[in-house]
Order: sequence, then C-alpha cells, then structure tokens
Amino acid sequence: MKVEIFRRTVKDRKTGMSFQLLQHMAEGIKACGDIPVMVNEKLTGEWKTDEMEPTEKIGCMFGYGGKNQPHHTKGRRRDLVERAKKKGIYIITFDGGILSSFGNTITHPQHHWRVSLYSPMNNGNFLSDASPPDRWNMMNKLWNIKYEPWRKSNQNDPILFVLQPKDNWSMDELDPIDWFKKVYKTIRPLTKRKFLIRPHPNHMAQMIKRKNEFPNDCELIEGKAHWVGDEKKYYRFNFQDAITNVHAVVTHNSTASVDSCVRGIPTFVTSDLAICWPVANKDLEKIESPIFPDRTQWVHDIGYKMWSTEEIRSGIVFKRFKNKLAL
Repeated sequence: MKVEIFRRTVKDRKTGMSFQLLQHMAEGIKACGDIPVMVNEKLTGEWKTDEMEPTEKIGCMFGYGGKNQPHHTKGRRRDLVERAKKKGIYIITFDGGILSSFGNTITHPQHHWRVSLYSPMNNGNFLSDASPPDRWNMMNKLWNIKYEPWRKSNQNDPILFVLQPKDNWSMDELDPIDWFKKVYKTIRPLTKRKFLIRPHPNHMAQMIKRKNEFPNDCELIEGKAHWVGDEKKYYRFNFQDAITNVHAVVTHNSTASVDSCVRGIPTFVTSDLAICWPVANKDLEKIESPIFPDRTQWVHDIGYKMWSTEEIRSGIVFKRFKNKLAL
C-alpha cells in the first residue's frame, strides 16, 4: 500500500524536528512493508493550487490549520484535511506532546508526540477511547507525573488565566486579550478572588507591551526573561509552581489545561478543541462551584494519544493505525 507524506505541511527549510519526524514516519511505513511517497518533496515557495490533493487511502502530515489562518503552512494543512475528508481518505497528523510541564518537552530524549487522525486536538481521532492503563503508567514513571485528587481550594486562592498566542493554530487568530476581556466580563462579577494572568512564554514580550490593556485588578505573571545579546528573546515559567495553590485555571484550549487537570486543579475551557474537554469545566458562571468528574479513563486514554520517536520510526505507530482502520 502506498502512503502519502505531505512534506509541505512543515516549513520549506527541510530541517527541524517536525521535518525529521515525517522522515521517521517514512521509515515506520517501510518497516510495515508499505511504500511511503513524499508528496511535492522539492516544491518550495508560495502555496500552489491543488498541491495538497491526496490520492491514496491514507496519508501523513504535521500539525493542524485553523479555519481563519492565512499562513501558507497552516493553510496547506487545512486544505489537505478538507480534501481528504471529502474523499474518505485518512490523514495521520503529528504534533508536540502534552504534559510538557511534567517533563515531556520537545527536547527530551523520550519525547512523546501526539498522533491522531486529522487534528492533534480534541476534534481529532487518536483511536484511544477505552484504552488500558499500561501506557499511562509507563509515562507516569518516565516523567514522575503528579496525578493528584481534585483540589478543594481556600477562599483566598487566586484564579490563573492561561493565555495563548493569536497566531497559534488552536486560537485561530483570536486575540488573547480580546478573549481575556470577554471571559473577565463573565467571571469578575461572580468572585472576589485575585486574577493572575500567565501569557504564553513565547509571546510574553508582546503582552508586556500591551500590559495596560488588562484590567487594573489583574496581575500579569512575567516569568523569567532569557536574553540574546541586548534583547529579551523569550520567557520561561514553572507551570507546576504557578498552579500549586490556585482555585482554578481558565484557558481557551491550551494544552497546559491537560497538566492542570492531571494535577487536580479545576480547569475551565472555552473551546471544545481542548484535549481536557471530557473532564473540564465549561460553564464559567460556575467558577466558584466547579465540577469534579472522574478522570480515570481519561488519563488512561492519554497514554494512547502519544508515541515516542522510536515507536514512530519502528513502525509500531503506523501498524496500530493501519490495523485499527482495517487497511
């Protein structure tokens, strides 16, 4: 069976982890006795009409593209998924793993990637429903995950708002401050708690410049700045420290919401793309009385949402999808 790999769903530089991951997937496809076909491998430049036309039963891509994003790479991803679904073609997609604050960072030698059909968010199909606990238990040991009971807060504990970048495909061009103001308008009349705002680390500098756009009764967590020459290039936070004593986390659909739910922090989300959606709070008006759903099956399923580079390269991942889809 031929399997198309859409190389142009990563940037044209032909380097980096996302590009390498597609190469590893090609190795895995070969290990299963199938034929990887790199689509438009040498094509560069502007988005070409019909360059994302799938023709085989199944293909592979990296990432996801929101409905409103004009960026060439994200637009190509969106176009590919739309064309594939119309034809009944499966598209396996990859993205960076979740649980990063516990140690599953992109640079970790045992980094586990999200692998699903069509989207690496909650609207994708990870083929992970009703999974056994073995892989979750393995990840627990690998990263020493703090899987804790739901936390019952004290009356003075703050609420942490986790922002995301506008150009992040899961935000789909929604401005983070516009999102916050809308959420603030709903929540502020319902509680007297302190509001802490944690911007995305890579967009902290932008949020500092726009600091005066936030309400006066909110505190912006600036994190630790990292300098390159005379310029602040990026910031880093210890997310585990940030959520230790909060009443709740509120975010749009950040993958950090998975980490807070695992830690037992009631987490409110405003988008059903959030991977924590099955165990999240969705009603902002219940900010002072969150629900505490059973997370047992949800964490077991997380174990089958992510796979290591070696599992991808060896063919374990492709064989699993191939068998589950009866191809």
